[in-house]
Amino acid sequence: MKKSAFRKMIEDEIDDAAGNFMAKGTTSDDIAFGRLNVLLSLRRTLDNKTTPEDIGMWGAFNDILQLLRVLDGNETIFSGIAA
Repeated sequence: MKKSAFRKMIEDEIDDAAGNFMAKGTTSDDIAFGRLNVLLSLRRTLDNKTTPEDIGMWGAFNDILQLLRVLDGNETIFSGIAA
């Protein structure tokens, strides 16, 4: 998938997660907050504006996916994104 198309999808997901704060009330706030944190981190990563926390989080996700053999040892979670 092209990076620009993927980023657009992430923007839509961010808008959706942010909207859940207002639409669904306190029961879903923690779920929406967790989702929004991951999506905002992903957007920063795509924009080359990562924080140390972003690097650690995506590194952990990547390691887990490799351990579960979802990704090969030479793949990363971002391997499928083309410039």
